[in-house]
Amino acid sequence: MNNSDHYKALVALFDKQLEFAQNLQRKIIPSPGSFISDDYHFYSYLRPFRKVGGDFYDFHFLENGKISLLIADATGHGIDAAMITSMIKLSYSYTMKDDYINQSPSLVLKQIESDICQQMDNTFFTAIALVLDPKEKMLCFANAGHPSAILIKDNHHVDLLKPSLPMLGLQQYMPEMNYFDMFLDFSKGDKLLLFTDGLVDAQNPESEEFSIERVIFIAKNSSHLPINQIGKNIITSCMEFNRHQPPSDDICILGIEFEE
Repeated sequence: MNNSDHYKALVALFDKQLEFAQNLQRKIIPSPGSFISDDYHFYSYLRPFRKVGGDFYDFHFLENGKISLLIADATGHGIDAAMITSMIKLSYSYTMKDDYINQSPSLVLKQIESDICQQMDNTFFTAIALVLDPKEKMLCFANAGHPSAILIKDNHHVDLLKPSLPMLGLQQYMPEMNYFDMFLDFSKGDKLLLFTDGLVDAQNPESEEFSIERVIFIAKNSSHLPINQIGKNIITSCMEFNRHQPPSDDICILGIEFEE
């Protein structure tokens, strides 16, 4: 086999592996239409930097109308990051079977971190886990080094769900770290936006970042609109800002609206 044939064989093998990873990632990330709730509207947008990526989200329906939600961002890009998201999916699905852990976002993150670190050393990712409770009109969350989520109240006031824990994967170096949940009111008419850093770090040709301040500004100005339109406005503004340059990172946005 000459060098040209060897190169072609390697490219064909890589393409086959990439196609496998792409098909796997399509299966592990739920479609927006599978989110069915009497209380909440859901919006999602996911654009990998390459054909596969490290951005991931999932949700699970709990008892009494509660909903567990997870968004995560594995370090790196491509097949390696996609494999990490597959492991996050498996751990999250397994964790949802524990009726004690699944009520606590911080314990969900702790379990996922523990599961993955047992299998792979030096694997790091950021994540936000949430539990929405429509009866109590509350949400509880834990943010592990992830960009702050944006909570838009019905009166247009904005709160940020800031990091409450370090990036996941650091547990091995911080064995005494405490895991705890944060609680916020989430009432009818309120809206919540979660996203990965690919959105706020997107740059224009002058190397200026899109920034969380721009996302908040758009969210405030669009707060009277349905959550799906707010999400679309943010994506459109981001694309116009970077002047349709090729992406440099995965972008994922989730939106939740408590139906009035």
